[in-house]
Amino acid sequence: MAKIVFGMAVPHSGMLGQAPEDWLTNGERDRNNPELWYRNKTWTYPELEKERGAAFEPYLTLEERTARSKKCRAALDEMAEAYKRADVDVAIILGKDQKEIWPHISPSIAIYSGEDVHNGPPQRKVYAPDHHVVHKCHPKFATYLLKTIQGQGFDLADLQEWPENVWMERLGEQPGYPVVPHAYSFVYHQIMGDSPPPHVPVLFNLFYPPTQPSMARCIEFGRALRDAIEAWPEDIRVAVIASGGLSHFVNDEEFDRDVMNKLAAYDYEGLAAIPDGYYQSGTSEVKIYSIVMMALQHTGAEMTLVDYVPCWRTAAGTGEGMGFMYWQPK
Repeated sequence: MAKIVFGMAVPHSGMLGQAPEDWLTNGERDRNNPELWYRNKTWTYPELEKERGAAFEPYLTLEERTARSKKCRAALDEMAEAYKRADVDVAIILGKDQKEIWPHISPSIAIYSGEDVHNGPPQRKVYAPDHHVVHKCHPKFATYLLKTIQGQGFDLADLQEWPENVWMERLGEQPGYPVVPHAYSFVYHQIMGDSPPPHVPVLFNLFYPPTQPSMARCIEFGRALRDAIEAWPEDIRVAVIASGGLSHFVNDEEFDRDVMNKLAAYDYEGLAAIPDGYYQSGTSEVKIYSIVMMALQHTGAEMTLVDYVPCWRTAAGTGEGMGFMYWQPK
């Protein structure tokens, strides 16, 4: 029978591939964003600045940015080593499409049942190698998961072939192959060393109302996924990996630490009780962390927090909270 042996939640921020000298350039996008989600409502940057002042100015020095960048790199390296030690045969990779392949539709939950995925240029270097690569998926397992989880009351989309990645067009290139969304390419490149095992990508609409699954629904999906994996008759070692989070694009260190404490404690009720307005924009990716914890709880695994590094890019506190954590049975 299949056995879940590893879980991970890892950020996939573009800042992780930027030189710290360039972090502040992202702040201009935040200043022009009319809907910065923070603590259950949206703010303009001037409103956020009025609320928070310039409290985060001390974290914007090059020395501070360089130190945080180094901490993130060390944490990513440790996460990759933990994945390698787990020696998995098959991976379930949880992520999302950010209008990269579906600019006009937003399926709530989809499972990719195709044969393979593509990565490479013109995807940014933090997400891909400098050449085209093709990674094998697991169509048989994906089809089984679709049928089994559908039987547990979920209405799923079956993605049978990757659409073209429209983000690549913005980079001014046509690669000639459908580059996988960045939530997945980051895991392939940074965690799996461009050599992923046969795997199943699962796509959640985390960003875009009204078809976002709630935190409670994601927790239930985790239960259905766990039961389906454990019932698979083949003797395989399975990893469940969530790509995304924590708070962004307004850093909220208090929220992040509360969420991490709840994750470590398997506090599903606490996570589900947080108002949905906290789980919006990039912070919505936290919801798929709950799927990992549900998949691993029965193994007795304790969460290992490798590091938590808030990375700032404006004085009013926009940026990204980088949390690096994994679960592995002892």
